[in-house]
Amino acid sequence: MLRFIRELFPLHGFSAGVTVILSQIIASYLVNTLSYNSLYKLYPYFRTRKWEKDGRIYQDIFRIKLWKEYIPSVGAFDKKHLSSSLKSDYLTAYLLENLRAELCHECSLAFGVIICIFSAGKHVDLFITLWLITLNAPCTMIQRYNRPRFEKVINRPRPDGTSGMIKFWEDEETLR
Repeated sequence: MLRFIRELFPLHGFSAGVTVILSQIIASYLVNTLSYNSLYKLYPYFRTRKWEKDGRIYQDIFRIKLWKEYIPSVGAFDKKHLSSSLKSDYLTAYLLENLRAELCHECSLAFGVIICIFSAGKHVDLFITLWLITLNAPCTMIQRYNRPRFEKVINRPRPDGTSGMIKFWEDEETLR
C-alpha cells in the first residue's frame, strides 16, 4: 500500500519540502477556523499530565525560561502583554488560544511526519522531520509550560462563588 501511494504521489527533494510547507499552512488554517466552543470541547484532551509536574518539567529539563521569550508569537491574541486585570473572560480566552497554538503545532508536526512517511527520499525525510521537530516542539513545550499556571489562577474561587473557565462566547453568539 505504501509503495502504491509513493508511486502515485512521488515526493522527494523540493516537492517533499513544498508539500510539507503547504501542510503547515493548511494545519494553521484549519486550527484557526475552530470556534472557542470547539476549543472548549477539546480542552480536556490537552489537560496537564501528572508527569509534567504542572509544567515545571519543561524548566527542569529544557530550561525553558532562558529561551521562551525569543520564540516569536503569532496570532490575534496578544500573549506578550497580559491584561493587568486578569478577568475570568480574559484568562479563559488566553487558555483557549493557548490550546489553539498547541493544537496547531501538533497538527503541523503530525501532517509533516505523515508526508515524510509517504515520501520517497530517505535523507530528505530525516531532514524534514528534524526541521519539523525543531520548529514545533519548542512551541508546544511553551504552551504546556504556561497553561498550568493560568489554570491555577482561573480555578481560584471568585467573589460570586464560581471558579473555572467562563463561556463568554455564548453570550456573544446570542447577541448576533
